[in-house]
Amino acid sequence: MLKLSLCALGIVAASSSFAHDLMIMPAKSIVTKAPADVAVDISASHGVYRYDKAVSVDGIMVYGPDGKHMRDIGTVVKSATRTSFDLAIETDGTYKIVYGSSRGGYMTTYTIGARDTHKRERLSKSELAGKIPEGAKNVETIKMNRYSMAFITSKMPTDAVITPSNKGFEVIPVTHPADYVNGEEIALKVLMNGKPVEGVSIAIKSESGIYTGNQEPIKLSTNKAGIASVTLEEAGRYSAMFNYEAASQDPEADKEVNSVFYSFEVVYE
Repeated sequence: MLKLSLCALGIVAASSSFAHDLMIMPAKSIVTKAPADVAVDISASHGVYRYDKAVSVDGIMVYGPDGKHMRDIGTVVKSATRTSFDLAIETDGTYKIVYGSSRGGYMTTYTIGARDTHKRERLSKSELAGKIPEGAKNVETIKMNRYSMAFITSKMPTDAVITPSNKGFEVIPVTHPADYVNGEEIALKVLMNGKPVEGVSIAIKSESGIYTGNQEPIKLSTNKAGIASVTLEEAGRYSAMFNYEAASQDPEADKEVNSVFYSFEVVYE
């Protein structure tokens, strides 16, 4: 497995097709014991643990320590820059918060004119007829699937919410999210329909980068087992973006882009 230090030099950011990262920001990732309430903010953001644009309330899902979807998460407030709620931790164990669309969106890109001006439309292949100009070149339709996730653990870590569903593109913490400690290895696994995915690009950014001036992300890639690992020497809050592109199995697209945004906390020991 690949092992890097946060201060590694010569590392460049992974490219992204999206203007904003989707970031779930719990006020804390570890709670001493239940019952407790944890404030959770979700934002489409340009920075790590920063608020820029609120997200839709409908895309929020929370799973309890038993692995089941919690239908009632209380009052959710959508402001200009963030969508917020207080998660009631009623029982000990690990909770998973997910934000994302229930299905992928489509984006068609093309070039037009003597200067090959780049254009894009939110259209699938079957919707293209009459929607893009004649003479358009380099036409490509992309299916975009993306979601964000974060975990909160009360007292004792549990595994129900980190067990793979073996459906679609999944990021699975091999090292439990409650056990992220500075100077110790953190391993993550990527699956597509239950099978390991090699070559997934990962960019890890630190919240502290805005204060230290070191805002270059750590860049990783999954191996044949779908695993990548990293050792973070500094405690703090981080965001990892997983990005994978492949030929589409959907006749409505030429290519699929799968992205996952994972917010997590590393404690100091």
